[in-house]
Amino acid sequence: MSEASSSRLLYRGSLSVPDSYILLDGLTFSTNLLANKDLLHNPLALALESMRGRPSLRLKGTESLKNICIDPSDDICMDIHPSATLSRVYFENILCLSHLSPDGRTEIGVRVALGDTDGPATTEILIFGKTHSLLTTPSLTIHVARITPATRAPRPDDPTPRKPPQHLLTRTQSIGELAANTRIKVKGDESEVVRRAREVMLHLPNSKPRARGKDRERGGAVFKVPVLPANKTNHAPDADVFGPISDKGKARAVDEVIGDIEQENKSIIKKFTVRHLGAVGVSKAHPEFKELFGFVYRGTAFALRATIRKSPVSARALETLVEAHIKLYVTSPT
Repeated sequence: MSEASSSRLLYRGSLSVPDSYILLDGLTFSTNLLANKDLLHNPLALALESMRGRPSLRLKGTESLKNICIDPSDDICMDIHPSATLSRVYFENILCLSHLSPDGRTEIGVRVALGDTDGPATTEILIFGKTHSLLTTPSLTIHVARITPATRAPRPDDPTPRKPPQHLLTRTQSIGELAANTRIKVKGDESEVVRRAREVMLHLPNSKPRARGKDRERGGAVFKVPVLPANKTNHAPDADVFGPISDKGKARAVDEVIGDIEQENKSIIKKFTVRHLGAVGVSKAHPEFKELFGFVYRGTAFALRATIRKSPVSARALETLVEAHIKLYVTSPT
């Protein structure tokens, strides 16, 4: 790792092996502050920062770099503790035995998910090796990149972009030249255009339905509302197609309780955020208060997403998360 003055720790923990209780521990993710001065616009650094407090990340297996698209501009590195023997052996067997591409990267990488689900909103990263010298025996540096969606290749049935004909852009066309099945021309015959338009407007078809009997004498139309069929059902009065009404009431009560817990936790997060921002000199009158408040509040709520709807959050854990986010965005008292 580089010196503490030029690097920033993003996440320290381990990788959980699927279908096993084994943990690949002793892993540290960091970034070079000289190359990444604006961490607020580094999506991978923010994603790893939000994983602080989690003991492990989810290992998904190995992946070939030629089958996926990655964003190497984040410039994130990973280090393995010398005492983490199992982690060192695993990554040495994966990365050191892999062939190197012409740009110095290993052809095989390790895929990791930053979350508990596999949906489109889950950030996935790829851990791969990279060397800057292919002449002698290379020494690999472990890099981390964010996996991005692959762009779709053009298909034969895609429409081809076409420009309009040049003569449509250079000279004025008459209606007869642009439209089909018409003899009306704008130039030199404007009176004929006006006369034809007036005739069409005065002889529009009558779309009003005809009335009968007394309604015809009054000039009104008849609108009959059909009679609803008799309600013949064998369902019990206290049940419908979605289940008994009592069960729906219980489900609604459970949803209300969960919603109350979530709202209370979010309210506490807002209070802690305002209090700690004020402690570092960022009051509500500060010009950047709204932006800093939004970053700290959303990052803290995202980090507590697993428990924010289940139970009240711990004040100690909440203070730790809020202070960590504020230290990321506010380097010194304002």
